[in-house]
Amino acid sequence: MDIDRFIENVNKKREGAWREMYRKYYPAMCNYASKIVKDTDSAEDIVQDCFIKIWDAGIQFPDVPSLVGYLYRMVYTRSLNSVRDRGIAQELYEKWGNNLLEDQEDDPVIECAVEEDVVNKFYEAVDRLSEQQRRVLFMSMEGCKVKDIAEQLGISENSVKTQKKRAYAFVREELGEGLAMLIFLLFS
Repeated sequence: MDIDRFIENVNKKREGAWREMYRKYYPAMCNYASKIVKDTDSAEDIVQDCFIKIWDAGIQFPDVPSLVGYLYRMVYTRSLNSVRDRGIAQELYEKWGNNLLEDQEDDPVIECAVEEDVVNKFYEAVDRLSEQQRRVLFMSMEGCKVKDIAEQLGISENSVKTQKKRAYAFVREELGEGLAMLIFLLFS
């Protein structure tokens, strides 16, 4: 196969080149996605969707390594999104809650990406709290006692309890019980 002609034909959306690309890269991409999503059928759907998106986008690749790198990044991102959407946060909560991190054999890059996504969702929810609720929440998560928070903010202890209760309830409502518990475990 002439590599220059191959990439040129891929860029021109010639069927023969796309069939060749599919034949050559589809199994590897499915294997890669399957390692992330832990489900062969989902992995195949993700990879198929990636090929379609590339076809529809009309992206031009200067060479084969650019094409392959783009495919891997796209499959990786979509696989992570699939994992997140299926509720991986609850699974991680169960593992972390049961102190199974030492026994975990999952890819640490994936775990970091999922954790980062969960933390971003938490901060988006916290940004919608009132300033006082935000301060009470963060001080509570840092381990400050109700009495200390009340003194520092110049409010009553009952106000601290109320603001804390409302903040936690709002975060749980916005993120769901599993994600909220995971966040509070992460920051504890």
